[in-house]
Amino acid sequence: MQYKDFQGEQISRLGFGLMRLPVIDDDQSKIDMEKVEEMVLYAVENGVNYFDTAYVYHNGFSEKAIGQIMEENQIRDKINIATKMFTFGINDPDFSPRKMLDEQLERLRSDHIDFYLLHGLQGKMWATLRDKFNIVQYLNDLKAEGVLRHIGFSFHDEFDSFKMILDEFDGCDFAQIQYNYVDHEIQAGDKGIAYAMEKNVPLVIMEPIKGGSLIFPDYPEIDAIKEKYGIGGLSNAELALDYVWDKKGILTVLSGMGNMDMLKENIAAADRSSEGMMTEDMEKAVAEIREVLEKTENIPCTGCKYCVDGCPQNIAIPSAFRFYNEGKKYRNPASQRRMYNRTCANIGDCVECGACSNICPQHLEIPELLKQVRAYIEA
Repeated sequence: MQYKDFQGEQISRLGFGLMRLPVIDDDQSKIDMEKVEEMVLYAVENGVNYFDTAYVYHNGFSEKAIGQIMEENQIRDKINIATKMFTFGINDPDFSPRKMLDEQLERLRSDHIDFYLLHGLQGKMWATLRDKFNIVQYLNDLKAEGVLRHIGFSFHDEFDSFKMILDEFDGCDFAQIQYNYVDHEIQAGDKGIAYAMEKNVPLVIMEPIKGGSLIFPDYPEIDAIKEKYGIGGLSNAELALDYVWDKKGILTVLSGMGNMDMLKENIAAADRSSEGMMTEDMEKAVAEIREVLEKTENIPCTGCKYCVDGCPQNIAIPSAFRFYNEGKKYRNPASQRRMYNRTCANIGDCVECGACSNICPQHLEIPELLKQVRAYIEA
């Protein structure tokens, strides 16, 4: 395993994301503990020492699972636990950062958290936390007490908001952003990586394989591009990971590994990782893969949500179309099923009343398209 120095500690270049764990009966609350324990212990034995979870992952059972595994196998002192304050409830009158933290410590069966993040920040959310909850002082006080060892935030907004948060978050030790070779110009993106380096804030990368989309299980055109540039022996997952490990300023790269095969492949890739590892041919291959992906036909939904306002069944129609388009673009419908099942569980309730089509600015035949979505994603 390769490591990065972080304030005198060695952090594994591969981090274990605990958001997509194996489950029983497709129920996100029923984590397959036998499989997860086997994977966690294998990861630790092979040098992985950064494990990332959150208050809401697996409906709260992700924190409980890693807490149980750490306690029963006495590995708490061998790994770093990263978890997150669920910030999407900040407008709830009962929202209490300390109450949530105490619950997380209980779930994790620990008296401290190694890396603590404000979850999924956006500019407006940050302003509320900063002004209403005095969040910076709160986190720094807990850091001084030793309850939190390192503090930071994960991010889902545009670059200007990322810059503002970094400028205003005194004591911020690290940040976490979505980044891969397709999503390198959205959200924080390349500019965010450069600015974080300027501020001397190392980054944790999430979605390096875009939730599994960049695995390309059935894409001969992409296979041909890799062969053309002499990297046909490199798996699509490893190419995506290498693209991120190549960048300076990256502390660790999270992978949401759902089975032992993924874990073993990613550990082997991490063993070979280094900054500056992307060759000229690898960069050319990535550029051509991007061009191929941009040519994919899709449902021309603009996400205006007029159809949602008029839907008597409250079906998340734009989301359904987005999952379909992403699945088609990457020829990987399985990569979309998790979020599809969470967001579009009632898609089968469509009564074909036509209210959505009547109001759609793009004049889409939405009921028929929803059938198309179901046939593709649910197959």
